Parts: sequence; structure tokens; C-alpha cells
Amino acid sequence: MKYQISCPRCGCSQASAPDTSYDWDEIHCEDCGEFLDTCGLHEDRHTGSYALRALNMSRSLILQMARENESLNDTVMQRQSA
Repeated sequence: MKYQISCPRCGCSQASAPDTSYDWDEIHCEDCGEFLDTCGLHEDRHTGSYALRALNMSRSLILQMARENESLNDTVMQRQSA
């Protein structure tokens, strides 16, 4: 499997790993063979973390509840003023 990772040793941007891509498989530079990363850590770095997703979902829920609460408050205020 091919990866676009810059090698700090030679500057090459081509890296490869075995096609199996288990978490513990190593990613190496194609030119100099320098170890760059493991498949598992590379995936973890390039996908959103669970904590960040949970935080974003909580924020979205809070905003949605605030909007719904505002519309309920507006309806109540209109009834009271009439």
C-alpha cells in the first residue's frame, strides 16, 4: 500500500507498507528504507478522534436545544403579550 508521507532523511514523499495493513505493519520510505510510521498510528492521526467527535456532537446538541428553547420562549412571550 502506498502512502504520501515525507521522509525526514531523504525528502522523498513516497512510502509503502505491506498490502495487509495491520496496525503494527511498518511504513517505510521507498527510496532510503527509513522507518516512518506504523499503519495503525498513521490511520489514527488522519481520522477524527472519538473525543473530538463526541465534543462536536455535544456542541451541536447544545446549539440545537438553545434554538428550540428560543423558539419556545418566543411563542410563550407572544401569548403573554396578547
